[in-house]
Amino acid sequence: MLKLKNIQPIWFILILALILRIPLLNGSFWLDEAAQALESARPLSQQFDIIGDFQPPLMHLFTYLALLMSQQEWWARLITALIPGLISICLAYTIGKKLFNQATGLITALLLATSSFHIFYAQELRPYSLALMWAMFSWLALITVWNQLPRTFITLKSIFKNWWPYIFVTTLGLFTSYTYPFIVLAQLIITLLLYKKQLTAHLIAACTTGALFLPWLPTFLKQLHAGQLLRSDLPGWSSLVSFTQLKALPLVMGKLVFGVIRLDVNLVFISLSVVLVLLILLLAIKLWQVNKSSVQHFFTKPNNKNYLLSFLALSLPLLLGWLVSFVVPVIHPKRFLFIQPFIYLFISSLVVGNWQLKQKFNQVLAVILLSSLLIINVFSTVNYYQKPDLQRENWRQVYQLISARFPERDTLIVFGFNDPFAPWEWYAGKQFPTLSTGYLHSQTLPLVQEKLKPATEYQFVLVFDYLRDYTDPYNYIPTALEEFGYELYELIDQKNIGFIRVYIKNKTAITG
Repeated sequence: MLKLKNIQPIWFILILALILRIPLLNGSFWLDEAAQALESARPLSQQFDIIGDFQPPLMHLFTYLALLMSQQEWWARLITALIPGLISICLAYTIGKKLFNQATGLITALLLATSSFHIFYAQELRPYSLALMWAMFSWLALITVWNQLPRTFITLKSIFKNWWPYIFVTTLGLFTSYTYPFIVLAQLIITLLLYKKQLTAHLIAACTTGALFLPWLPTFLKQLHAGQLLRSDLPGWSSLVSFTQLKALPLVMGKLVFGVIRLDVNLVFISLSVVLVLLILLLAIKLWQVNKSSVQHFFTKPNNKNYLLSFLALSLPLLLGWLVSFVVPVIHPKRFLFIQPFIYLFISSLVVGNWQLKQKFNQVLAVILLSSLLIINVFSTVNYYQKPDLQRENWRQVYQLISARFPERDTLIVFGFNDPFAPWEWYAGKQFPTLSTGYLHSQTLPLVQEKLKPATEYQFVLVFDYLRDYTDPYNYIPTALEEFGYELYELIDQKNIGFIRVYIKNKTAITG
């Protein structure tokens, strides 16, 4: 019979991670998830027709295969997000153990397992968890190559023999997320700084992955152009999908550490951040003082080089993304989920390193830092599960409410968008007639009235306020309906979705 003492601790952490990711796994798709599901539910021949979605195609193919078996929300998320998320935790443990020791790997895995931010995106039908998994495989393959004895004579045969795992997973990463190149560039910089003898081979491997991505480049350029048109059509859209440059770095790091909570740059956030940063600096300085023989020879010690490696792995991709965001807005915490394991790895290495010094003051600081992070994780995870406003938009509930209260033939659903919202299409299908007005910020009221003329045939007109701040900033839709003789009968408030305005033709008939 299997004894508990013979089971590796990482399995307990993975079981805990799975348990924490099961609640809400079958929750409603929100806007981006429903768009992903609708596109991936199309025939296989259409899976590369994704100009409107600024993503590479691999996530679409994964989702397509998942939806062939079942269209349940939990199943699609299990295949494309939850399983990759669990694998990334296991890989973070392996990398921590390989670079430092088992204790560092276990603490890194525990922090990832309990992180509400990691939990949230391990439950989302989007490519962030999948990109994280490829990134961790990529780092593991690269660390394995770095630790090999450098060859005195490099041949193409020897390069592909040793580097093919890196080439394979990096190519998959490039076809999963457009922020993945920041990882590739960061890895090349680290090789240049710390593993110069492997630089030539690494450059050849990276160029090989780039060549494999080239067939997709024309589609990427079309997607980029479509994104630029959207930003010009919808002023303010960039602020919705990305952060301003001034706030970007602290807010990305804050979300990755503090998780799924309302994170505002206020006194509480600043104070907690300062305390955590000071603890990290104190522990890092102490290890520097103890381990250095001289500045020149500091990084010749394996552990010291690995401290720098883990720090560069978390900071370089984010810094590169921040610089690119001056041109194309890409900065958002979810797109940089792949640096979170190295945040925890760097902190875990400092905690274990200071504990091993066997100095009470340092051990106390290490315990305070680790306890603080675990408390933050537990607090934010509990809040995520308890507070609906921190969860995804519940479009399934919206559809159920509307279908229960309003007759299909007499009700028109109006969207201030180019098409019906993807989650409405996913859950309602063709059950209710819909009308989409397009983006109205540059149009006039008479033009909007012309578009809304078909609404006059219906007793009820339901208008979603969702995103209308961007698409109908002058409130043309309500104004046009009121001029047609409709009256506002009710405002239905839905968490994270906003108001649904219910207009009726004959209020007396309804209330009477």
